[in-house]
Order: sequence, then C-alpha cells, then structure tokens
Amino acid sequence: MQRRALLIGLSAALVAGPAAAAGSGGGGGHAPATRQERLTSAESFVPMPTLSAGVLQRASTRGTLVVDMGIDVPDATLRERAQRNGPRLRDALRTALAVYANTYYRDRTAPDPTQLTRLMQQSIDQALGAPGARVLLVNIIYQRRQG
Repeated sequence: MQRRALLIGLSAALVAGPAAAAGSGGGGGHAPATRQERLTSAESFVPMPTLSAGVLQRASTRGTLVVDMGIDVPDATLRERAQRNGPRLRDALRTALAVYANTYYRDRTAPDPTQLTRLMQQSIDQALGAPGARVLLVNIIYQRRQG
C-alpha cells in the first residue's frame, strides 16, 4: 500500500512539475533563467556555447573533450566587439580546443585546465586584436570512446 501511495505521489509531482516551472497554476513563477544568468549575474560575462573536439591518437578516435566556458570582458567597448565577433571567437576557441585535444592531451589522463586556458586565451586575444578578455572555464569533460 505504501508503495502504491509513493508511486501516485511521484506521478503527481512529475505532472505538476512542468506546469509549475512554466508559470501556469497561478503561483508567482517566472521564466527559466538564461544560460548567462545561471552561471553569473555579471554583465561583463559573455557565455560561449559548449565546445567539443575529438581526441585522435595513432590514427583512431580515442574520445571527445567537451568544454563549457565563457569570457569575462570588463571593458564595455571590447565586450561589444566580442559580441559582434561571436562566430570568429567561437572558431578561434574550437581551433584552440582541437590543438589541445590532438597535441597536448593524452588518452586516460586528466585534462590540464592551465594549458587549455593558455591556448584559448591566446586565441581570444588574437581574434579580438587586443588583450582585456579573460577566458573562464566552467567545465571540462573527457568522454572516452567505448570499445
């Protein structure tokens, strides 16, 4: 009997959860936060999309490196330039991640955030044409290939 009551309670929570999150049901809900709001409230933070690169060693794919990150740009003029040049910055960051994944990273080791940040920082400074933006890594994941 207790098991059935638990299942009914969980089912009700699953049904009510999305409605409450969407703001229907009359109770003071608000829209879900943007990605930037979830990471920080700083206006100087410019989030970047999740980046990934394959780890190739000995002519085969060993896995994938996945990085969540953003850049902190305190100078408003430089931040506007960074936002306008988003595709160029994303390309530079993807290239830096690919260089790290295929040159510096070794399979079955922990990724080195210092080395990765250094490569990404150099690519951001070059793409923006001026220093002043700071690379901030949020998450680094290595997904090893099965088999």
